[in-house]
Amino acid sequence: MKKFLLTLAVMIFMSTTSYAAQSEIILPTVGINSDEISVTQALQQRKSNRNFVDKALTPAQLSKILWAANGINRENGKRVNPAALGVYSVEVYAVTKEGIYLYDPANNKLKLIAEGDYRAITTTGQSFVEKAAVNLVYVEMPKAWANAKYASPRDAQISFANIAAGAMVQSVALVAETEGLGNCVRGSINREEFKKVARLSADKIILLAQSVGYCN
Repeated sequence: MKKFLLTLAVMIFMSTTSYAAQSEIILPTVGINSDEISVTQALQQRKSNRNFVDKALTPAQLSKILWAANGINRENGKRVNPAALGVYSVEVYAVTKEGIYLYDPANNKLKLIAEGDYRAITTTGQSFVEKAAVNLVYVEMPKAWANAKYASPRDAQISFANIAAGAMVQSVALVAETEGLGNCVRGSINREEFKKVARLSADKIILLAQSVGYCN
């Protein structure tokens, strides 16, 4: 009986903290928690943290982080982050211990791109990155402008994407504070290797990375 209960406990724990071998992960809906700290408190506490411990986020935490980065917050499909001319040209990749996933805002789910621990390639030598529960990689995709109402010059498109990414990382930082998590925004990324492993097309531009997770 004790062996059975132990096995059951391990199975329950794995179901809440591991995402391995799943081609798609449906994330839980993000709700409003009355116990959360205020935006002002989160801003007061916001800081960069590099003392990560290798501990996975719960599905609810992961969902909240990704929603803060690029989620939909209105019935018309518009998102939490600003977008010039309504063109959402920045996509978010979540790199966990289990693999590289692409976040799908419309369906609030993750799509597996590459299985395996690739956290180290989201940096060019910062060892703390390898312990962060999730490393978000923000990627500009020029094809998002294909059906735009107004055609913007390419340099303007890149500028708009950088502005959006700046807003996205701050949203994640504030939500991380509400969950008692640390975060660190980074420009140091092994772009060539990440492009290859994440199968990014040549025209896409890697803008920023952000490590999120439990800290000492």
